[in-house]
Amino acid sequence: MLSGEKIRITVSAAGPIPRELVEIRDGAGWNAALDTQGSVTQVRSAGRYSGCSVRQATLVGDAIVTRSECGDGKLERELRLGPDGDTIAVKVRLELGPAAEASAVEDRLNFAPSLHKSNTPLQGPLDFVWSQNIKASQDDLIPHWAFKSPAVIFQQARVLAAIVPRVDLLTRTSIQRTPPGLDLAVTGDDHAWFSYGIAPGKPIGHSYFRRDDDFTLDTSAGPVEYQYWILASAQPERLGYQRVSRFLWETFGSPALQQSMDVQRNVRRSELLLFEDWRQDAWTRYANEKYWEFDCGGARCGALTSNRNPWGKWDDSPKEDAWFNSWFQNLRTAYGWYLYAQRTNNPEMRRKAEQILNLALRSPQHDGVFSTIYLHDTNTWLRDDGWAGYSDDFHTFCMSWTGYWMLRWANDLVPARKAEILAYLRPYADFLVKVQLPNGCIPSWFNGSLQPRLEFRDFNAETAGSALFLAEFYEMVSDSKYLRAAIQAQDFIGHEVLPRQRWYDFETFLSCARKPFDFYDPWTAQYPQNNLSQMQAAQAYLKTYQITGQQQYLTTGEHIVDYLVLTQQVWNNPLLSPKLLGGTTTQNTDAEWSDARQCYLATLLLDYYQCSGRADFLERAVAAARSGFAVAPWENWAHTGHIDEPGALTGFHWGTGSQMTSVEIMSDALGDAFIDVARAQGIGFNACTLDKLRISSSNIDFSLQAEASPKEPRSAHRHLLVRFAAVDPTAEYKITVNAGQPASVSGHELLSHGYEVVVTAEE
Repeated sequence: MLSGEKIRITVSAAGPIPRELVEIRDGAGWNAALDTQGSVTQVRSAGRYSGCSVRQATLVGDAIVTRSECGDGKLERELRLGPDGDTIAVKVRLELGPAAEASAVEDRLNFAPSLHKSNTPLQGPLDFVWSQNIKASQDDLIPHWAFKSPAVIFQQARVLAAIVPRVDLLTRTSIQRTPPGLDLAVTGDDHAWFSYGIAPGKPIGHSYFRRDDDFTLDTSAGPVEYQYWILASAQPERLGYQRVSRFLWETFGSPALQQSMDVQRNVRRSELLLFEDWRQDAWTRYANEKYWEFDCGGARCGALTSNRNPWGKWDDSPKEDAWFNSWFQNLRTAYGWYLYAQRTNNPEMRRKAEQILNLALRSPQHDGVFSTIYLHDTNTWLRDDGWAGYSDDFHTFCMSWTGYWMLRWANDLVPARKAEILAYLRPYADFLVKVQLPNGCIPSWFNGSLQPRLEFRDFNAETAGSALFLAEFYEMVSDSKYLRAAIQAQDFIGHEVLPRQRWYDFETFLSCARKPFDFYDPWTAQYPQNNLSQMQAAQAYLKTYQITGQQQYLTTGEHIVDYLVLTQQVWNNPLLSPKLLGGTTTQNTDAEWSDARQCYLATLLLDYYQCSGRADFLERAVAAARSGFAVAPWENWAHTGHIDEPGALTGFHWGTGSQMTSVEIMSDALGDAFIDVARAQGIGFNACTLDKLRISSSNIDFSLQAEASPKEPRSAHRHLLVRFAAVDPTAEYKITVNAGQPASVSGHELLSHGYEVVVTAEE
């Protein structure tokens, strides 16, 4: 037996049925989390499993070691307590005989708590279950191609158990020789189970992977080995995933970010690395190539074209189209363009960016609702995207996101136009209040007569986008009916979506991973879900917290963010060319790496860091902001999950432009590197690493290393601006960088201008 503060392991080989028991301790005493009777490790051959019979269990130092026979092979399994009180490190080594053939070898662990009898939209067989992919057939699994945040998580009441592969030990060679995989099943037996081991998968269709029984394990180079963590502890009900989410980042993501200064280096254009390089390419070259303008009713309108032909409606893609929707948001990109124009004192660029706002404000309105796609070629407006939506209907998700960015323009960039923008948006805000259902849901699509479609009428997670808009609108007009509607919409998310994480937005069903609206995975007991609505929900809760000061909204928002970042990549898969740390996938029924929505995630995480002080949010924000540049200008990488190639090129707004906008939004706070004095936290932002931070009274000591620009000679000096937060403006600080001579700087100077550091950049 091994025992720790929170967890203990017992392995018994006595009797005909060996048993392994993992227990956790809470206030009520010991509770079983994982209980395996029979063989833990199983070998698969010809589509059938055979167990490995435990012959010996011994205590070797601080580890339990079991030795088993597996047909024509021998297996050793080592368990020891991990670095935290609720973790177990597991190491498996299988040596097959010369005549043995196997397609997989896995550890299969039973979740001890019994299943609920009910299975409703609010209560499943388990209180919580999560895996990166869900299943379209019983033999589907989660291969390494889907290891964005690699884990399978179960929770019943306060009992949490999770399995986490040791991706930090995986190499290109080891993955190719012995491809790892995760699997799980919640239904079909008395207890749920999950597994990890060497389990090859083959792609099926666009988004799924199935067991590959034609694969033969290669033992020519020695035994088959794999390692993983078990997490087991008592956690708040339905919220144990927060423990796993933080563990994934602390164990894999944070060290990888600290070790890689070049995660923003482009996979095809290596000369693009520093934000200054990207600014020139994005705002000076790319944006101007995509910009067009025209006279529009006594004013000038403009846009950054998307070149979209989403549902084959036109023989040729329009040369000049403007999209104001949840993906291709002209106003958000123009917001970043305007910020850059302000920094560089470029009035012509500022004029162009503002003319995009002019165009958005000229979308024709119908009792408050408005169209979101403009085709200049034919001077027509379309209500919605007919490929991932309904082109003849008005879409509240897209309208609310457009309205939100209009409000950001009014508040942050052009306050002189606030009255004009509010006058345009008030009818829409009133429309949302009018159509909101008693349970708080806001239907998604409305036809020309403003009747809602049945799809997403009574239930959808897109309500979160309208909650965000209404909260932002309230803050600018101070009319309580809008705040009431925003809170009611968030209550709907809390009561109807969160219990089983039913994050239904249009992309969940109508994008490239298409499926019926009633799709459900009966094997893992999970619903399909998309993280775009999660992002907007988290933003809405944060805005409501900022308005009301009520802690409950920030707390719920953090719960959503911790769930959301389970779709963020915490490592660099060595079989993919770019470094993809910090990027995001989209949903649990799609497979791409580093989708452009990571630009939305980056600013959201920074906002939550500033309110919560959580260092993992700051690090994740930086990783997300930098990740998109590795794959730009494409929308994502490995669109089907497993082919090392760029995804679709869907335009400036879902790639380079949106990613650059996030950097512009974050740069005022983070500079090239950032230090929060009160929290003693710091990080490098622009191709640099800040570490060894020590703060004592008014002394600030840190190390700063920087990546050299490919455009500069080797070992060139880089000038880095370090920004500071929580500095006393009346104090005098001593700054020491890289063990150099201390410099005295006033707190006022640090807050207003930051501190410039010159370092010798690394090759």
